[in-house]
Amino acid sequence: MVKWKEEMVIGASIEKVWSLFKDDNIKLLMPKVEEHILLENSNDQLGAKHAQSYHEGTQLQTYIIETVGYEDLPDSKLKQTQFDMGQSFGVFYSFTLLKEDENRTRFIYEGVNKGKGLMGKAMLLSGSKKTRLQTVTAFMERVRDEALKL
Repeated sequence: MVKWKEEMVIGASIEKVWSLFKDDNIKLLMPKVEEHILLENSNDQLGAKHAQSYHEGTQLQTYIIETVGYEDLPDSKLKQTQFDMGQSFGVFYSFTLLKEDENRTRFIYEGVNKGKGLMGKAMLLSGSKKTRLQTVTAFMERVRDEALKL
């Protein structure tokens, strides 16, 4: 199992940063996503399920993404999603936004990748911690950069 929890303060209002996590804006933060199609319930709500397709190398992969946590309050926002990546991994992401002041937002990104079966567990153990941290950091920087463009 691989876990992470990182945070940064972004020089933008909580509403600007939150707009990036809306289902309609998913491609801004995840440019590899080709499609994000609503299957059940409503966008941006607890229980929403989407078929999400993205390129992994030369292959197009599709997973069912479920929103398992959702809170939209004036001073705090939360979106949690989970999905199974084939037979190999269970993936959980949590995005928390906390209002620091009118123009600063604390962004907390945490997640867990669990290996399913011996192959998935072995693949996670063989991965580089440095590479995983670089991936998390690159995502957080993309969130910051996109928020600053708004």
